[in-house]
Amino acid sequence: MSESDRSSPQLPETAAEEIGQPWRAIRPGGLLIGVAVAIFVVGVLVGFVIIGRHGGGPIQSWDGPIGRWYLHHRDLLVGVSKFVATYLDALPLGIICVFLSVILGLTLHSPRALIPIVAFFGGEFEVFAIRTVIHRHRPPTANYPAPGAVAGVHETSYSFPSGHSVAVTAVLFALLGCVALAGRIWWPWIIALIGSLFVIDTRLVLGVHWFSDVAFGLLFGIAWGITVAFAARQVEWADLLAVVRRDLKRLA
Repeated sequence: MSESDRSSPQLPETAAEEIGQPWRAIRPGGLLIGVAVAIFVVGVLVGFVIIGRHGGGPIQSWDGPIGRWYLHHRDLLVGVSKFVATYLDALPLGIICVFLSVILGLTLHSPRALIPIVAFFGGEFEVFAIRTVIHRHRPPTANYPAPGAVAGVHETSYSFPSGHSVAVTAVLFALLGCVALAGRIWWPWIIALIGSLFVIDTRLVLGVHWFSDVAFGLLFGIAWGITVAFAARQVEWADLLAVVRRDLKRLA
């Protein structure tokens, strides 16, 4: 080895290795998994204790009167509620979230572009997982032509929690929450809450959910959306690549 070789400083293999840190990706991932498990556990416990596994739990004494009140005070909101039900249902909302992620990916060049997808699919997974255990049936007004049902509305899947409430709330809180955290401002949280409350109100207007379905759905969606927002602020692409390189080296 020449004198110049011995005196030269050792450089990292790549610039990405120097910047990327696996722990910065693993820690947010662990946070997401932990919160997802917690939401599922809480959802199941609430289902057994308050909702009733097949409905008829203690909360029913609240759900019935609230549902009947909406049937008599909903006329002006039926049209917009049907619009929300159609275009923010699982499939169209999923397409919207994928489109948003593509747009954000082209503009941000950051893992934060994945926020809509992670928020949506995480929220939908929570709904699916809880409904595999809690088999609460919809209100009678959820399936036209039942008395009090809205023409064109046919909802027959399990009722708890409300899929619209969880998924839309999660996406709003994740996206606007990330804006709030980045700018250290509070008003995006308020907008997310107002938008979420509007969506859950439309589910009661249509008579397709009990009040407790949307109330707990709102809480689950807020919890998941805030978690996604905080996790997204902690990781960059270089950190994710560092995890992949580390795993490949272990397999080699």
